[in-house]
Amino acid sequence: MRIVDARAMSISHEDLIAVTETSVYYREKSGETSFSIFRYDEANGTVTPVSRRVYEDYGISKLFISGGRVYFLNETPDRTGVIRTELIAFDYRSGEEEVLATFEKRGNSTLYWVLADRYFLFLTSFGDADEAWLYDAETAFQERIRDERLVGHAGKFRELYLFTSDLEGVPYIVCNARLDEFAYYEALEAGRVSPDDAIDHSEAILICSLDDAVEAVRERISEIPFEDLIRLHGEGDTVQYLGERDNRLRFSAFVDAANEETIYEVTAPDVLREVTVVDWGAYEPIDFTYDDVSSTIFIKVEESENHTELIDATNGARFLDTAPFERVLASIYFIHESAEGGGGVSIFNLETNERQTFEDAYYTVLDETIVILSTKQL
Repeated sequence: MRIVDARAMSISHEDLIAVTETSVYYREKSGETSFSIFRYDEANGTVTPVSRRVYEDYGISKLFISGGRVYFLNETPDRTGVIRTELIAFDYRSGEEEVLATFEKRGNSTLYWVLADRYFLFLTSFGDADEAWLYDAETAFQERIRDERLVGHAGKFRELYLFTSDLEGVPYIVCNARLDEFAYYEALEAGRVSPDDAIDHSEAILICSLDDAVEAVRERISEIPFEDLIRLHGEGDTVQYLGERDNRLRFSAFVDAANEETIYEVTAPDVLREVTVVDWGAYEPIDFTYDDVSSTIFIKVEESENHTELIDATNGARFLDTAPFERVLASIYFIHESAEGGGGVSIFNLETNERQTFEDAYYTVLDETIVILSTKQL
């Protein structure tokens, strides 16, 4: 793992495509809708255009990276409200593009998700109406998605976070389903709902094979056949995504009544392997951080003017520094991010015993690289 200072680049974390040992590939926007793909070479600071044309996206512009390709949309509207949309697969190293499909629809389309480099999930908005639909790039089949959980939509204050994982050689969709507490309690205070209304307060991990999900869309079935891997019903119970370790998804499940949190790894379609159990009663935590890069929980147990101590909940490792920090990456980089003023990032390198400070900055992690970005681009 290394650090790349990209504050001079007019990009945010949403524009990053890939980081190699020598270069950063990224999207740079011009105006509200136009963008191009560029490469920044660290050795000499040069910026090279990679794309051979300028693209336009009038909806929510999202990038999906898989292998050496990035998927996105290029839209051309006409005067009648019809938008001609190209689905682009772009090889960011060579600059070659492939137009996988072209659609003409009324309204703005958003590429919501890409599955197995074959299935593309879209949301198209026109007026007050939204339509979710699936496109199969191998067969050119397309069909409306009736169960909008597949594109992260759910009613009654539910939050859905969708992930993919190969289990026993078969691709699966895994969903972390939660109550959106902020929206729910805001609705309670506003009187839009009553505490007696039937609201699903449970938190769960759901799973469905990709083939079964696609077949449900093809057959126009109203619900994707998700099954529960775990479901918690207690008030205060939570399920939290913790990233991937060795290509296996990790989650933590907190049971409020026991004051315990179990970190699980999804090892099979019907198996959650217990990684560790955190007995919160054994700590006096000042704070804690769910870390989806290190796939663990960092527990802050000491904090004073000259001393901060964290514990890695997964392996019990203790980390000490004279300055504040909230997480540790690669067991080397102690990271503190502050929102005060214009924001800033401080990173202590345990191997070199050096501390770097970046002003007006925040950071993200991509391709085993800590990328420092400018808060002025947010």
